[in-house]
Amino acid sequence: MASLTRDILIKTIVAEEMKLCDSLDYKEQLQKTYHKWEHESSKKLCQKFNKIEKTKNTSKHTKQ
Repeated sequence: MASLTRDILIKTIVAEEMKLCDSLDYKEQLQKTYHKWEHESSKKLCQKFNKIEKTKNTSKHTKQ
């Protein structure tokens, strides 16, 4: 399995959350969502990613 980076985790999470976006200003919502997740801990990113992908990655499996 290829190493996951914070960037990949963030983009995957943001893409998943934006699927349900019904905001009239998609770009603004995208920026807010990305900003929210780029400041989360690696542990929280992995937990959210695991829920989306149904995997069991930990922050030890990610590269900065």
